[in-house]
Amino acid sequence: MPEEQNQENGKKKGLSTMLITIIITAIVAAGVSFLVIMTIGSNLISPKSQQQEQQSTVVSDIKAILIQPGSMYTFMLKGGKSVVVIDSLSFKVGSDQCRELIAGKKDEILDAIQQIFLRKESVELGTAPGIELLKSQVKDAVNQITGFVGEKEKFGVVNVFMYVKAISSVE
Repeated sequence: MPEEQNQENGKKKGLSTMLITIIITAIVAAGVSFLVIMTIGSNLISPKSQQQEQQSTVVSDIKAILIQPGSMYTFMLKGGKSVVVIDSLSFKVGSDQCRELIAGKKDEILDAIQQIFLRKESVELGTAPGIELLKSQVKDAVNQITGFVGEKEKFGVVNVFMYVKAISSVE
């Protein structure tokens, strides 16, 4: 009988050792699986997050001021008998490089804006669609001068903010 008891105790001991080994192996496997999934998951998510950060950088508000508020720049209109007074002109741009180019090419940009106004009549500037067309033309001219055309246009002028103070005849 003592031999049978020893065999039975040995079987119980072997069974409990095997059970403990299986439990520890399962815990380790679950932990490793969790770490692998987290690593793979973060690699899949990271490019999307980086892409979103890049898009938010493009959309960020970088402001370039061409005409300071209160400066009152005057531009002659078509025919030379009317003028428009611009109180302020600024741009929302897609990059710091564009902002720097606008500051460096101020004279060239003002000349292009003057050429745009010389093709306008006061009646055109008195309507909302006329102002929107003017803003679009100014945006295109500035992007052309700074070199932000085609694929690079999203890094150039994104929006134009212009405050027209007055339109007056000079007769």
